[in-house]
Amino acid sequence: MAADLLSQRITGIQPFNELPIDADVWREAHGQHHAHRALHAAWVHRPGIVYGLEAVRSVGNDREIVIAPGVAIDAQGRTIVLSEPARFTPEEKGQAYIILTYEDTLDARSEIVVGAGKKHYRLVEGRRVTLTKELPKTPYLELARIDRSGKASAIRDARVAFDPAEDELNLLYRQLAFPHCFADGGVGELAFLPVVDPGAWKPNRAGLYNLIRESNGLGFHLNFEGTFNLRTAGTDADPLMLYVACGGEFQPPSGEQLDGLRRYLDGGGTLFAEAAGGDAGFAKSFAAVAEAVGAVMEDVASEPRILQSHALFPRAPGGAASGELEADLGRGVFLSGRDYGGAWQGRVPNPDAEDARERVRRAVEFGLNVVAFAARRRREAQLARI
Repeated sequence: MAADLLSQRITGIQPFNELPIDADVWREAHGQHHAHRALHAAWVHRPGIVYGLEAVRSVGNDREIVIAPGVAIDAQGRTIVLSEPARFTPEEKGQAYIILTYEDTLDARSEIVVGAGKKHYRLVEGRRVTLTKELPKTPYLELARIDRSGKASAIRDARVAFDPAEDELNLLYRQLAFPHCFADGGVGELAFLPVVDPGAWKPNRAGLYNLIRESNGLGFHLNFEGTFNLRTAGTDADPLMLYVACGGEFQPPSGEQLDGLRRYLDGGGTLFAEAAGGDAGFAKSFAAVAEAVGAVMEDVASEPRILQSHALFPRAPGGAASGELEADLGRGVFLSGRDYGGAWQGRVPNPDAEDARERVRRAVEFGLNVVAFAARRRREAQLARI
C-alpha cells in the first residue's frame, strides 16, 4: 500500500497577509507536511518494526504472550508507538495472529461547543494491538503468530526458529523497517591496570572507538561512554557492554569493584575482556575475575549464539592474534585471546598479506556479533521485568 502514496497529489499553501484562513486551508497547509513525512517513512525507511515490539512468553504465566514497547512504521508511512506492554492469552484452538495497527482518536478534553453541537479540535495519534484469527485488509504489522492446540497447553519458544511447531511462538513474519535498530545503548571501558606498566591499560581504545563508529552506519545506535565506574553499576543507565583490554597480568580489582561487576552482569550486562597481543598473562589474571563473578568459562569459537547473532560465521575468526575465545554466555562474560580490538585498528599479524584487509573486516563483523549478543542479553533482562 505504500505505492498508493505515490499517486496522491501533494499541494500546499502560498501564504500572504490577506489570505482568509478556514478549516480547509489549515488542513491543506498541514496536510502537505504529513504527506511528505509519510512518503519519507514509507519509501526511505520502509514499513516494518523500527525497534522493540518483541513477542515473548510471559515470565509468570506460560499461557500468556507479552508484546514489548516499541516503534514501527505502517504501509501508509504512519509512525506507530507502543509505550506500554500488551498481554494476550490465546486460548482458541488453531492459528492466531497478534497485529499492530494505527488508530487515531479525538481527544475528549478538546471538546468545544460549536453552534448547537459539540466538536473536538485535537486528534491523538494512537495504536491498537490485537489478537485475531483473521488478518485485516487494511494496513497492519504482524508481531507474532501461534498455532494453538488448546488453552491448556503451555506456550513455548520455537525450538527451531525457522520451523515453529504447535504452541510455539512463530516470529517468521515480523517485518523490519530500514535501517532496523539492532542495538541501542552505550559501550564503556573498564580500567584493569597492568602490573608492569599501569599507564598502558587502554591499548585498544582506538579499535573500540572504530568499532562503534562503524556500527552506527549499520543499524547499531551506539555511543562511547568512556571509563565505567563499577561502584555505580546496577542501574538502567549501565552500558549494554563493557570492554577491557591490556597486555600481561593486571592488578586485581577491589572487592567493591567486583561487587559492582556482579550487579552489572545480574542486570543483563556483558563483559568482553581481551588479552592485547594474545598475552597469556592477561588470561591468568582474568581467571580470578571470572571465578569471582560466577562465570564458568568454556570454548565458544563454534557457538551459534555468537556466530549467528548478526553476521554469519562458520567459526569465530582471528583478530590481531589467534588465541582462544572463551565465555560463559549465560553470565555474559567473554575472554578473548584473539585481540579483536587490535584488528579493529588495523593491527594484524601480516599487514602485507593479501587477506590482511579481509581479516580486519571479519574482526569488525565479529565485533558487531558480540555487540548484538550483548544487546539481546540486555533486552531479554528488560523483557523479563515487564
